[in-house]
Amino acid sequence: MTVKFSPRRMSSSGMKLGLPLLALIPLACASRASAAPERPAKPAPVAPAAPVASDGCRATGPVVFEIDQQVDPGAQLATSAVKVFATGAWTRDDTDADGKARAQRTGCLAKADLKRLDATLHGAAWKVTMARMHCMAMSPQFKVYQVDGKPVFTQRLCSGQTLDDKSRAKLDAAIAQIDAELAKAP
Repeated sequence: MTVKFSPRRMSSSGMKLGLPLLALIPLACASRASAAPERPAKPAPVAPAAPVASDGCRATGPVVFEIDQQVDPGAQLATSAVKVFATGAWTRDDTDADGKARAQRTGCLAKADLKRLDATLHGAAWKVTMARMHCMAMSPQFKVYQVDGKPVFTQRLCSGQTLDDKSRAKLDAAIAQIDAELAKAP
């Protein structure tokens, strides 16, 4: 199919109609035979199911250690809660600044690691002292550390509260152990 346009014979109104038609001619002349056959759309890939923990590692029962990143009421900041259960299972629950829950992360500590964590936490006196003088800066974020379901220390900016040296070293060791475990998880 050949289409001829003569610029001499086209008026300005014909030119306005001719240009869009020129753009459509290649589409109208294209052969359907060269087009690839239509394929049904592939379904979206399905994420593999999370591995089911063995019966000895379920996030149930007493919580051995908990780290709660909290905020003061009204502060629009992210929060998190990490819990280590007596079974060795651990969970991490996060919320964004709008209070929407993110996907829970889970895992299991090896029995030897759980035993080491338990010995670390129970080897501390958890003695908190208050400084006579402290800075007055404030932050709406703070962390609450709990052992066996009981708060043992609340860490706030310029609160003036400090742990005894032995307890601080034990807490730091426990935090490092949990952070390393969380880093291994997907």
